[in-house]
Amino acid sequence: MTAAGLLAGVFAIVYSYRKQKIEEANSYRADADSLGARYQEAAEQLGNESASVRLAGIYALSRLADEDSAQRETISKLLCGYLRIPYDPSDPKSGEREVRHTAIKVIADHLQDPDAHNSWCGYDLDFSGAVFDGGAFTGSHFVNSRIDFSGCRFMGGTTLFHQTTFQEVEVDFGDGESAPAVFGDGHVQFIGATFAAGAHVTLIFCRFMPGSSLDFGNAAFLAGSLLSFSACDLDGGFIGFGGPVWLGARFQGGNVHFAGARLNSGIVSFMGAEFQGSHVDLNDITLAGASVLFDDASFESGSVTFKNARFNRGEVSFGADSSPETLLKPWPLPLPRRMRVARKLYGRLPAPIGSRVARVVRGS
Repeated sequence: MTAAGLLAGVFAIVYSYRKQKIEEANSYRADADSLGARYQEAAEQLGNESASVRLAGIYALSRLADEDSAQRETISKLLCGYLRIPYDPSDPKSGEREVRHTAIKVIADHLQDPDAHNSWCGYDLDFSGAVFDGGAFTGSHFVNSRIDFSGCRFMGGTTLFHQTTFQEVEVDFGDGESAPAVFGDGHVQFIGATFAAGAHVTLIFCRFMPGSSLDFGNAAFLAGSLLSFSACDLDGGFIGFGGPVWLGARFQGGNVHFAGARLNSGIVSFMGAEFQGSHVDLNDITLAGASVLFDDASFESGSVTFKNARFNRGEVSFGADSSPETLLKPWPLPLPRRMRVARKLYGRLPAPIGSRVARVVRGS
């Protein structure tokens, strides 16, 4: 081959390479433009008056997030933002409840497997100020992130966190500086949830109204986790770590704080719970009409403390076969009236046969 022929071949190769790169760049630009247009269209659908159009927008955003990793976190923030839009569950717009629950489902679907290629695990999620009247986060993994429920209101329906995992995550229902959540007549369930190392869930200053319930039945609180109800107000609601429906929670090294809580009415239930190395802090609480139930709980290791607690009115109940004196401090509890057998517990729940109830009557 002559030198001229060799040079011509080189130029042909260079030309073909440049042409290929230009075509690839144009194709990438077209794809990017297409993805951007799809995002814009789906986002606009969320503002449509029609509930069916808003639903279509949510599903379109879900598909787009699966296809385009660059927009994945932005889409998660957009759906959280939609849930923060003012909403009245007592008088919802037609179809709006379904739209909101679908948005929750799409978020939860992307939190099922931290190793999935389209996972949203690790993204910060901001639900602050949102109103929940149900929805399912079942099976989600909240890991390596911050989840903001501060100022939320749970009004009607049941919001599910069944079988969820919390690890290396800050979950804020009220951290002492942010606005506390209010639990109205809705139900929130963490049945079978796992609170692993680094999980810090705060419900500081939260208020639990009549008809509300927060259930942690069969949940596991592992070493390095913290659940804080410090300075909360229980005004007729139910906070349950077991009983009467669910199995008791397992306290296996994680800590639970009620320090400074005002238990005015309602029930805090540890029925059937297993204490295996955790610290449950009931220091400085004011018991002013509520019931704290430890019936059928097992006390193996750890501590449950009532230091400086004020027992004004209400009751603390222990099963006949339990040995709370092994973990409770101080023991016996400094009640103004001695413990006695009672046929009925405060509120709706019948006392198990042979239970021991510490009942406090104002002025006694």
